[in-house]
Amino acid sequence: MSRYISKFFLTLLASVILFFLLSGLFDSGDHIEIWIFTFGTIIIIVLSFLIALMYYLIDLIKSKS
Repeated sequence: MSRYISKFFLTLLASVILFFLLSGLFDSGDHIEIWIFTFGTIIIIVLSFLIALMYYLIDLIKSKS
């Protein structure tokens, strides 16, 4: 199980780094930007969890067959 937790944190870290690097291209200073960062961070966390869960399911199916 620790293998999947480490995959979750690796994908989370890589996604957050890319999110903040690419968000620097659109520096506007609007109030909407705060909402974009909030929803973007939530989406990154959920997608990182789903990626780790897919790795777990793939390994589970491989072990059954």
